[in-house]
Amino acid sequence: MKKMGTMPRTALAGLALLALTSLTACGQLTIRTWVKVIENDSTGSVTFDLPKAKPLVLQRIQGGFLANIVMDTTTIPAPINGTISLEKVLIAAAEPSALQYICAWKNPDLDSTGTVSLDILGGSGSTQVNANLRTTAGFGGGLETDVSTTTTLTLQGDLLNKFLGAANTGSADGLFATRAPFLGTSELSGIPVIFSLDLGVTNDTTPPVIDADLLANCADYFAEQGTALYNGVNPKSSYLRTWPGDSPQPPRVIKLADLGAQPGDVLRLDTIGVYGELASLEDGNHHEMTGVFSSTDQLLGGDKQKRIPGAIKAGGPAINTGGFLKCVLIFCSFQSSDIAEDFRIDPTTTIVVPPGANYLFVAPLPPSRKWSDNSGFGFGVDVDVNPTS
Repeated sequence: MKKMGTMPRTALAGLALLALTSLTACGQLTIRTWVKVIENDSTGSVTFDLPKAKPLVLQRIQGGFLANIVMDTTTIPAPINGTISLEKVLIAAAEPSALQYICAWKNPDLDSTGTVSLDILGGSGSTQVNANLRTTAGFGGGLETDVSTTTTLTLQGDLLNKFLGAANTGSADGLFATRAPFLGTSELSGIPVIFSLDLGVTNDTTPPVIDADLLANCADYFAEQGTALYNGVNPKSSYLRTWPGDSPQPPRVIKLADLGAQPGDVLRLDTIGVYGELASLEDGNHHEMTGVFSSTDQLLGGDKQKRIPGAIKAGGPAINTGGFLKCVLIFCSFQSSDIAEDFRIDPTTTIVVPPGANYLFVAPLPPSRKWSDNSGFGFGVDVDVNPTS
């Protein structure tokens, strides 16, 4: 028997493109994501602009930047063009010999913007960003200085199937895995310096985690951009009992310790962005969201009503999520998806972390109460611990 040959790459690309363009609608598509430094794949230095000065090599370069990317998907299969803005920058590093530490954050008085172009059929793309930053170092007593720099993120690979996979899973994680070079000039204690960074980066919707000693040096400077941290939420995700035929993704589980939050602290939760109830490549018009505290990050199967065994009731706005009919032949029974411990976030709520809570589960609550056909990459929640305003 003759073996069937493998399908040509062009045919596979054609099938993937057909699947991508078969989505219900195109238009403005927002991707809000953290582009995070891969510490063991990143290098950098600071050089005083003085005769015979040697570069001071940076150690433990950590952090990332929150990017808001807005694209026009109506041009598919031609290249997709759009804009990018940096909403936050959180970069920290150590240099023990002279500088002690380095912090870099977005200048809150200036925009940091650029352009995006993705040729998803050609497998290439680029993102150019003009970044206006502020920096400081332990050298010189922590004086703040401004620095402007431009970086280009070059994308290569099978962008078509990456984009299709993102549409299927509801997550654009890893789409912008590349390198981010930065070169800029500034001053430290009145002495001109040259900053040079070559960062390996990837992207996902969780904030970067920075070592406690580095964060202690930089936290007050980072706060100039605001203290709320964005956590992306997959629009296809849920912690509720699953309707027949539905297949939601796991919800966002936020570790309170990563936020520096503990029982008794106040959290301000704000929904950010929107999602759609149809599979599409455009922003939707829904922002309904719910949350529940838990002692553990355990999530049971979708056939259970109480999927979060460690759920803890808190004092947020109550929500009844209803249920559905489950039928076998002509016999139907009502299946409740409601749990007593969750609360409504949409559009904002302020809530005290209850005793015993270590995690916060958050998920969208679409009016249809079905999740697997939802879409959107720009939806999430800002979490502010003990807000001052």
